[in-house]
Amino acid sequence: MTTTPTEVAAPAPPQEITPAPASADSTTAPLTGDAVALPGLVESVIAWCACFVLFHGIPMDWFQTRQQALEVEGNLRMVIIQLALMGLGIARVMGSFDWMLRVVRLDAALFGFVGMTFASAFWSADPGETVRQSIIFITVTLFAVYLVLRYSLAEILQIWALVFAASAAINLYFVLRLPLYGLSVAGQWDGIFKQKNALGWIALVAVPVLLSAGRATPRFRWLFYPSAATFVVLLLGSQSKTMLLAGGGSLGLMVVYQMFRGRKTMRGVAYVGLLAAVGVTITLTATNIEALTELLDKDVSFTGRIPLWQLVIPIALEEPLLGYGYKAVFTGYFGPMHEVWVMERWEPSHAHNELLQLWLQIGFVGAGLYLVTLLRALPRSVRTVAALPGAAGLWPLVFVSSAILVSITESGMSNSIAGWMMFVVAALSASYHSSELN
Repeated sequence: MTTTPTEVAAPAPPQEITPAPASADSTTAPLTGDAVALPGLVESVIAWCACFVLFHGIPMDWFQTRQQALEVEGNLRMVIIQLALMGLGIARVMGSFDWMLRVVRLDAALFGFVGMTFASAFWSADPGETVRQSIIFITVTLFAVYLVLRYSLAEILQIWALVFAASAAINLYFVLRLPLYGLSVAGQWDGIFKQKNALGWIALVAVPVLLSAGRATPRFRWLFYPSAATFVVLLLGSQSKTMLLAGGGSLGLMVVYQMFRGRKTMRGVAYVGLLAAVGVTITLTATNIEALTELLDKDVSFTGRIPLWQLVIPIALEEPLLGYGYKAVFTGYFGPMHEVWVMERWEPSHAHNELLQLWLQIGFVGAGLYLVTLLRALPRSVRTVAALPGAAGLWPLVFVSSAILVSITESGMSNSIAGWMMFVVAALSASYHSSELN
């Protein structure tokens, strides 16, 4: 009896497997995927500490009165601690040149703007100050890159939410139990920041993070939602009208964005809503309508901003292309703003307008790079709402909207190291996730 050999089918060619994009609830950073080990508890604690110190400084400095804080020039101890904590994270990814290159490609204008801050030392009115401040600025940028490379956006928001939860409790304690340090002479709430606008700014950026993280992580809602409510109370107590206006606009836009999420009209609603919010802000800032200014408890010059801009613009026109150097403008009576300091009673420390501040520091070139980054971040953030499901996908759009609103009457996110860290995370995350739709 003979047997015929059975026919064996040829093996199918191997198929290329492409990883699925990370979702809002993914524990894998989208730019690195599963190529590296996930961050452990120790690394996450260090990241939390670094973010906490960037937002709040070091605890030993909280126990100062406002006058004592004003008498101290610089804070080398705090800067060293901030740089050390950020350096631990940056060292984790510095050897991954291919990943770093991917990040740079996400937003070349952003990194060109960062490079301008350091390059401005060559023509700065105060080269030493420019070098020192630009090194800090570059380090903060690299730390934001580290966060994007090591954590998903949802995880970054959770880290920040835990930071803000602790911040809400600490600031409320200082206001209620330590009024010597937590209240101004006029009775305004300063918290640990010694300045009402600083407390108002923290509230502005904290509330959307806490609400987004609370929606994404139900097991922490008992912590995040009350903390968000606490920051609303702190914002009201600070009497920071500028931040209250921007915060109200941001929360209103957050509600509108959520209502129209997933609809075809989302893009138009986002642009119209933001333009309306910007229009209201500019109207309240620039008009001389007594009823509006009385509502905000401001004079018709919006607490001196309009006269300040009138004095500052001619100075900017003297060095229009490259400016006077990063952080080398408002340096006292012997700096480029000496005439303004002589003429103004309140010795302004910045221009109270982000683009004007950047124009003074790094000219049309640097301000233009930042404007390109900001204007590109907005449509990318709109696309991210569709590309990234969950609460995390909405946050970049809310934050970019807040950044635009606060840039009108303050020096914006680029003038704050913590604000800049958040802006870089928002811009890079939006750039990556929006590209998934292409």
